[in-house]
Amino acid sequence: MAQKRLVNYARSLMQKGYNASAIKNVLLKYGYSGKEADDAISSAYNPIIRHEIHLSRTTVWIIIFIFASLLGISSFFYFSSKVPAELLDLNLEPVSTTAAPGESIIFLKELSNLGSSKRYDVVVKQEIIDAKTNRVITQKIETRAIETFGSTQTKILVPESAKAGDYLLRVIVEYSGKQAVATLPVKVAAPAKKETCLGDECRNQAVECDDNNPCTNDFVESGACSYKPVVPCCGNNICEDRESFSNCADDCKKAEQPSSEFPPAAAPTGSLDGIKELARTDPGKALQQCSQIDVPDLKDTCIGSIGEAQRNKNYCAQIVNARVKDLCYSNIAKAVNDNSLCEEISIDSRKDSCYMTFVLDNKDYSVCSRLTNTQLRQSCDSLRQLNELNQQQNAAANDTNSS
Repeated sequence: MAQKRLVNYARSLMQKGYNASAIKNVLLKYGYSGKEADDAISSAYNPIIRHEIHLSRTTVWIIIFIFASLLGISSFFYFSSKVPAELLDLNLEPVSTTAAPGESIIFLKELSNLGSSKRYDVVVKQEIIDAKTNRVITQKIETRAIETFGSTQTKILVPESAKAGDYLLRVIVEYSGKQAVATLPVKVAAPAKKETCLGDECRNQAVECDDNNPCTNDFVESGACSYKPVVPCCGNNICEDRESFSNCADDCKKAEQPSSEFPPAAAPTGSLDGIKELARTDPGKALQQCSQIDVPDLKDTCIGSIGEAQRNKNYCAQIVNARVKDLCYSNIAKAVNDNSLCEEISIDSRKDSCYMTFVLDNKDYSVCSRLTNTQLRQSCDSLRQLNELNQQQNAAANDTNSS
């Protein structure tokens, strides 16, 4: 037979408009079995027999706290009208960020509607930028409707004319005179060598045509060997046009860096991946590598990766782009489990998101008072009270079992 306090609680929520599914989810969340929840809901649907019920003080507090948690959790997902009607957050996640000319860079584009408006249109501009010249080499523009949260796999074609090297993928979302911007480092690989022969003949000819020169593309065409010069060529000991220490350390290290500071055996790769790996063992040299990058957003991302590798917030302070800087502080805060670093974040919504990570992942309710959004703060307080109530119930159950 269903417990009277659960039946009464279920009946009170029904009178306020909650359906059976919502009530059952709450009861399951707080430790009641499916049978207990079903029995309570079934009994609550029976005609109400009016009689005086004496509830203990503990039961009254349980009902109050559970109901408060429902209101708090609901407000966590549905912000009040005080929130701007249109507020957007943008995040990019890599899928395949290295492609040869004529192939596609693939990434995930995550758009989150943080405002009170249920649906509105945005213009999404995606572009690949040359890291050395800051020139846009290709662009893709689309219009889409934003509702709540959407994650879309997106492809952007690398032009046939693109040279091998480091590039920056930048996505700009425009809405109501505002912008949300996110960037992602990408790489254009050297094109594959061409071969026009078939089978064993092709393989034999390809071996015969290899001139062991890294500055030529060797291929077989119409049954004859062809050699296409690679310009610029990293590896010919000449610092050529469009080469620098950041993308060809072997050729340009003498011209751009003292040889005593970067001996050949320890020269970094110059790519973002190489710099990030170097940052684990020698952050000073990694930071010098970042300073060689011309594109501001790419440089900021590079510095942020050093801060995350070293778990040191001082690197975040050197970042110019506000979003990249905030992301740096947030990632380091999670890595070192220090919620005080969230205070360094410049935008209130991103600061609250950082704090809520500690609330939801670590049950750290000490940050509740620091939340700027009223509804989130109320939700945090309700979750804290619920956690304390659950601890009290568990302690009481343990005492009962031990006795």
